[in-house]
Amino acid sequence: MTNNIFPTSAALTQFGFSAVDINQDSLSQYKLPKQVRDEIPTINQFGYMKEEFDEFTFDFIEYASKSKSMVLELGTAYGWVVHHALKKGVKIIANDISQEHLIILLKSAPQEYLKNLYLLPAAFPNEIDFPAETLAAVLSSRMFHFLNGEAVASGLDKIHKWLKPDGKLFLISVTPQNYTLKKDFLPIYELRRKQGDPWPGIVNNMKEQAKEHAPYLNDFLHVFDKPQLEELLPKHGFRIDKIKLFDYGNNDSEGKGHIGFVATKIQKQIELK
Repeated sequence: MTNNIFPTSAALTQFGFSAVDINQDSLSQYKLPKQVRDEIPTINQFGYMKEEFDEFTFDFIEYASKSKSMVLELGTAYGWVVHHALKKGVKIIANDISQEHLIILLKSAPQEYLKNLYLLPAAFPNEIDFPAETLAAVLSSRMFHFLNGEAVASGLDKIHKWLKPDGKLFLISVTPQNYTLKKDFLPIYELRRKQGDPWPGIVNNMKEQAKEHAPYLNDFLHVFDKPQLEELLPKHGFRIDKIKLFDYGNNDSEGKGHIGFVATKIQKQIELK
């Protein structure tokens, strides 16, 4: 886990730091960055946070609101989804690698719902673990595409372990058809797929690929497409309930710039040797 930003009086539970135990007056002040187009840039150059529902984040909140068990958002940024979930009575863990993001999230959260909020400043997947079968659902919105292949695989395995039987994973990611990538990178992706590369979506020059976004990005990005995810998810114990390409309003990607899925935890496939 990253260095603790919270007072020592805030005990670390199995789900992170309970928001009601944190003395907010003792925390540093951080200002929410100015909006760029329809997005809020992250402080640490990991893209943006959307203040917009897509059908997968909406499905996550609706599903979580019907459960009495804890749920998790990985890479929450400033907590737009978390705030909406709290208002629905959801018990939720807000995870982010940026401690500053979580302070902004906490100070802007609906105070009357803090009893249902836990904060976990840590890098996924290596710095995070929960007891087996304790979470009803996990959401990752536009965070998995910052992980390399090894981290994607180990991350899916960890999520599988954390989820209750029939628990669900909701995930949104950028695709190689995104308007920032389709001209130069999409042919590279397609060639790698034909050659059997297990992780064909690795981009190492994202600042060059998306010059207008360069101030808000790192160079690394890992994008995914539908056939790849349809092969990958069953190997890690997930049955796909719904998967589709889509776009947000500010994209010019012909409806293919992002991919989202909902998947249910099942028994992992046994590899025959």
